[in-house]
Amino acid sequence: MGIHLILTGSMLKLLRSDYGTSDIGLLKFLSSISKEFHFSRVDVAKDDTSGSVSIKKIARYIKDGNLTTRFRGGHQIKKFKLIGEEEEDKLQYVPDGETWYLGSRSGTQFRFYDKKAQMNADDLLHWTRCELQLVDDAATNFVKNVIVLDKLKFEKFCYSVFLTYVDFKKTTGAKHMKNRDSAKFWADFLDSTVEKVKLGSRKKKKSLDDVNPNVLWEKLLDGDADFYFESMSQKEKDKFDKWFYEQISSVLYLRALKHEEGVEEFYKKLIHWGEMRVDQKKVEAVGVQLLMSERLKKIKEKESSIQ
Repeated sequence: MGIHLILTGSMLKLLRSDYGTSDIGLLKFLSSISKEFHFSRVDVAKDDTSGSVSIKKIARYIKDGNLTTRFRGGHQIKKFKLIGEEEEDKLQYVPDGETWYLGSRSGTQFRFYDKKAQMNADDLLHWTRCELQLVDDAATNFVKNVIVLDKLKFEKFCYSVFLTYVDFKKTTGAKHMKNRDSAKFWADFLDSTVEKVKLGSRKKKKSLDDVNPNVLWEKLLDGDADFYFESMSQKEKDKFDKWFYEQISSVLYLRALKHEEGVEEFYKKLIHWGEMRVDQKKVEAVGVQLLMSERLKKIKEKESSIQ
């Protein structure tokens, strides 16, 4: 197995403070420890104190769909404080910042939040943080790219990565959103000269051993899928339903081939979970068909063993 060295976030903070190194210097040091290094998570952040990138503006662009992004889900959190000098005082509700998330909480995710409210920075008029959380292959590939760059190129590469995952677009222009130019506030924030880059690696094709209905279900529900489903057009909803139905059919069929007990137990789970957007009759028809084929398979196996 070899030697494994795992450095926690707390240890990384100590290394950075004790040696007074820069972020890129720390990444170079860590990657020099081993040729087979792996980063489980890397956060890349950029702040705006000019007021050009505000949470209100970010929220409007997301709600109106004026962006292209790799993410298909997200959620919003509004924080507040309850203030009162004495215990018997009537408490006062005070908003305490707002955060918009795109992507999975446990995976790669983009966050936009009110840093001023978080830090109680009354001396600043505006302070918005845009933060990209990269995990696993994306995080490791990011490090591999930046450790060979100087400070200026390092910053530009970070902007390119931001643009790759989220690109807010002009509200008017080409019919297709991907053909529109970036919105001025986003282009100015990131540097209008940068281009998108590819960080992720192609995932290996899953085998029957990798088919897990629980994981499939988590992926389908991850990132507040209901919010995005409701924002779709009817044509997009129909397309999603067709895709979802095909995924269920595939998993049912694969599990029928893989497991001796067939699909009956899994099918019960599927019905228990429920998915009202999918035509229940179609799913039941597939389930019955597969149950019949599984039973037919067992009958044939018995006949062949007798012969």
